[in-house]
Amino acid sequence: MFTKRRARKQAELHEELAAALRDPDAEVRRKASKAAAESGDLRWALGELTQAMEREPWAESFSETVVEGFAAALRRERALRERTEQIFTRYLDDPEGFVRAWTALTAELGGAPAVRDVDSDLRDDTRSCLQQLSDRAWPDGGLFSVGEPNGFLRNAAFDDAVSLACHALRGSTPLSEQEADQVRAETRTALKNALLHTPGSEERATLLAPFTPATELEAWTDRARAVIRADEALALCPSQPNEGGEGEGEDEAQDMVTLGVQALARILFGKMVRRDRVLETLDRLVARQAHDTQDPFLVSAILRCYHHLHRPMSLENPPLDLFMDGLRHPHPAVRVSAADGLIALAAGSPEEGRAVQGLVGLLEHDPDDGVRRTAAAELRWLDDGGTAHDGLAAGALERQADSADPEIRALSVSDALRRGAPDALDRLLGALASPDPHWDLLVGLSYVPDGPRRGLPSRSVRKVLIERLETLRDSGWAERNAPEDFTAGDAREELTTLLDTMRNR
Repeated sequence: MFTKRRARKQAELHEELAAALRDPDAEVRRKASKAAAESGDLRWALGELTQAMEREPWAESFSETVVEGFAAALRRERALRERTEQIFTRYLDDPEGFVRAWTALTAELGGAPAVRDVDSDLRDDTRSCLQQLSDRAWPDGGLFSVGEPNGFLRNAAFDDAVSLACHALRGSTPLSEQEADQVRAETRTALKNALLHTPGSEERATLLAPFTPATELEAWTDRARAVIRADEALALCPSQPNEGGEGEGEDEAQDMVTLGVQALARILFGKMVRRDRVLETLDRLVARQAHDTQDPFLVSAILRCYHHLHRPMSLENPPLDLFMDGLRHPHPAVRVSAADGLIALAAGSPEEGRAVQGLVGLLEHDPDDGVRRTAAAELRWLDDGGTAHDGLAAGALERQADSADPEIRALSVSDALRRGAPDALDRLLGALASPDPHWDLLVGLSYVPDGPRRGLPSRSVRKVLIERLETLRDSGWAERNAPEDFTAGDAREELTTLLDTMRNR
C-alpha cells in the first residue's frame, strides 16, 4: 500500500513539474528545473530537463533558465558528469566533433536526434562558444581541473560550460518551410525597395535596419532568419562582374553589389552567419579593383563586415592595410568605418602602434566631426598596458578636454577617470553640472572608485554625483539625450539603475 502511495505521489510530482517546465513564466520554469534536478528519479529528470532545455525561449543569459537544473542533474551521476567533462576537454578545439558528441549525449537522455551533419554556421557558433571557455582563466590542467569534483568552483565551471553549449546548440533552431519562405520574400522585397534609393540615403538605411534584430525582440529563430537574409544579400554579389541580371547596366550592377554588402553589414552586426562565404566575397571584392576607386559606400560596408566578423572570432589575417588606407580615404563614411574597430583588429599585433597613431591623427586633424568622434571612442577603449602607444592615446584624449564637441569632451573625461587622473572627478562634476551633459559621461561613472584612491574623497564625491544625477533625472535629461539605439524608457531605466548603484556603493 505504501509503495503504491509513494508511486502515485511521485507520478503526481512528475506531472506537476513537467507542467511547470512548460509554463510561460521563465522564473517558474527555472525553479521547476531545479526541483526536477533534485528529484528521486534522475533518469526521468534528465529526460524532462533535456527536452525543456531544447524548447527554452531565447534568453540573453541562458544560465538563468532551465539549464540551471539541467546542469545540476548532469552533475548528480558521477559517470555522466565525467562523460560531460570529457566531451568538453576532448573537443575544445574541435567544434564539429563537439556538436556530434554533445548531441549524441542529449539524444540518449531523451532529447532530439543527434546531429550528424554540422553546417558552417553551427560550427562557427560552437567554435565561438568553445573559444569563450578557452579564454576563461582556467589552469593549464584543463577546463575541469578546477577544485574538487562537486566542489563549488568545479561545479561553477561545469555549469558555465553546459550553459554556453546549450546556448550555441539551441541557436540552431530551424524555421518551418512556411516561415522560411516568408522571410525570403520579405528580404527580397526590402532589397528591391532599397535599390531604388542611393547607397548613402536615410531611406536605404531605414529599409535595411530590420536586418539587425532589436535585442528585446530576439528569438532562437533569429539565426535561421539571418542565414536566409545573408544568402539573399550574397546573391547580389556575383563572383564575376558580368554575372548581373539581364539588361542591367554597369552602374546598376555595381549598386546591387553595394546594396548586398550593406545588407551583410547589417546582418553581421546581429549574427555571425555564412562566415566563410562572406569572407570569400569580401576578399574577392577587395582584390577586384583598388579600393580607393570603388564606391565609398561599398568600401565602408566592406570594412564594417570585416569588423563584425572579427569581433566574435578573430580573423586569422585581418586586413589591417585596408583599414589603415581607409583612414586616409577622401570620403568620411570610409574613414569612420576604418576607424571603428581598428583597435580590435590591431590589438596585440606589430601594427597596433601604427593604428593608434592613425587614430590620433584623425582625432586631432580630421575635418569631419563624425570621424573625430569615432577616433576618440576607439582610443578611449584602448587597454592601458603601459606601452608607448597607450600613452600616445591618453595624451591625445587629454588634449581634447576643451573640445568644442560634447561627445569628444565626454570621452576625454571618461578616459581620465579610467586612468585615475588627479583632476578627473572635478572634470566629471563640472561636466554633469551643465544642463545637457553628453550621455557618454555615464560610462565614465563606472570608474569612480568605491573607496579612497589617490586621495580622492569618494564618499563626499558620491554624494555630489548622486545629487547631480537626480537633478538630471528630474529634468527629463535622460529622455532628451537618449542614445540612438535607446528608447526614452530605456534611457530613463539606465539612469535609474546607475543611481541605485551609486547609492548602494
